[in-house]
Amino acid sequence: MFRSRRNRRKVDLAKKTSEVKASVKSHAPAVLKALAVTAVSTGLVFGGLRGWQWATTTDTFAMKRVRVVGASRVTESQIVKLGGLVVGANLVAMDLSAVERAVATHPWVRSVSVNRQLPDAVVVQLAEHEPVALLALSDLYLVDAEGEPFKRAQANEAMDLPLVTGIARDALVNRRDETRAVIRRALIALDAYGRSPASKGHPVSEVNVGPELGLTLVTAVGEEIVLGDAEVEPALERLSRVRRELAARQLSAEVIRLDNRTRPDWVAVRPSTTRSGRAP
Repeated sequence: MFRSRRNRRKVDLAKKTSEVKASVKSHAPAVLKALAVTAVSTGLVFGGLRGWQWATTTDTFAMKRVRVVGASRVTESQIVKLGGLVVGANLVAMDLSAVERAVATHPWVRSVSVNRQLPDAVVVQLAEHEPVALLALSDLYLVDAEGEPFKRAQANEAMDLPLVTGIARDALVNRRDETRAVIRRALIALDAYGRSPASKGHPVSEVNVGPELGLTLVTAVGEEIVLGDAEVEPALERLSRVRRELAARQLSAEVIRLDNRTRPDWVAVRPSTTRSGRAP
């Protein structure tokens, strides 16, 4: 009985040894592959760290020049100063997002994109605001086509632009989106008027968006064209007919009202005391 038990233990041990050998043989390729991958990954990480350290410190990628695209009002020196772009700064280590945020604070900049041009340049792509009118608040502000007052107008920037009046500063602050929509409607009306035959010889100097009359265009000689909340294009077509009729009679008008809600085709005209559109 003793020999029998000892023999069984030998058989069990031999069996386990055989199973281990078979398992090792079976899994050896996978184990070796895993070890190889681990070794390669370790090497890549180490090499990547060394490579990054070199790239962010080497003079090979030192900034030597800044190239500005799309700027007409913003100067290169202003961009360099705002963006903190220092000659010799490492391009790889440079935080381009921070540069973009800094340059975007310039009032003329509508949008900006900053990119590396390895080995030694930074490219700044700008889109600037295009002023289409002046907005009268407590001061005069330049306004773009989106109705955004983007900067206070300086004396040398008070270009020959129409004036938008009737907007309260607190409305722009407290109801900005709504007020911008009102400004945009005024600008759309100005643009449509400029393309209309009715504008020939009658340039607009002001558009008022007062709460009583709604939209009113004021020409350079003081003639008032009351649009109210009427659709702009049809109203301007009626204005063209009125202009032709007035010219045929050698008359001018002080006020032309195109805002009749119940009878949109009706036009009310208050004639001027002068003839042929001459200022009184």
